[in-house]
Amino acid sequence: MKPIEGGKEIAQELERHKIKRLTQQDIINTAQKYGDSIVVTAERLHVQRLTEHLAQGGMAAALPYCQPESFEEVETQQHKFGAISRRFSERPRNPQNQAKGATAQALARYSKGQEQQATVEALSPDEIRYTAPIYLRDETCLSCHGTVGQNLSEADDSLIKQKYPQDQAVGYKAGDLMGVWELTFDKLDLVAFLNDQPKKSRRPR
Repeated sequence: MKPIEGGKEIAQELERHKIKRLTQQDIINTAQKYGDSIVVTAERLHVQRLTEHLAQGGMAAALPYCQPESFEEVETQQHKFGAISRRFSERPRNPQNQAKGATAQALARYSKGQEQQATVEALSPDEIRYTAPIYLRDETCLSCHGTVGQNLSEADDSLIKQKYPQDQAVGYKAGDLMGVWELTFDKLDLVAFLNDQPKKSRRPR
């Protein structure tokens, strides 16, 4: 019997598209892996871009780059993995980033030292939540979040308050906990990515 032309390639393609059987723990582990990837990318680009723009044009040039969750590279990863990310704090610069409810509870666990690493949990049958602490690790951040009159000039503090009149995010020292990353993964999107399938979720982006 003559073999089917291209049979090997067809078999490989079918195998590639075969739906993987994923346990809940598989999905949790995957959310952990890609949550870490998104946060590492965001924080690396955040420091890099703030450093560059502070050097080039001071606080006025740097302020627009203090939202790493909105960077194109970060949004690309989020879309790929079915995630939406936000940052929250007990002392936010923008009131919209005030930690509340379960997010405030997660932040309190980091603050008390009960948690020190990223954590992942199922929020519902459809969503996975990833949280990770935000520490002031790079001294560049003190230029925007340090103590007024010391590492944050009064002129720069005034400039920040023009954009964020309710700013509370000052007075930090190196190593301080500043807030928390919160990423929600749509389980259907995550499973679709792992199976190299089109996105399943209808969640708005």
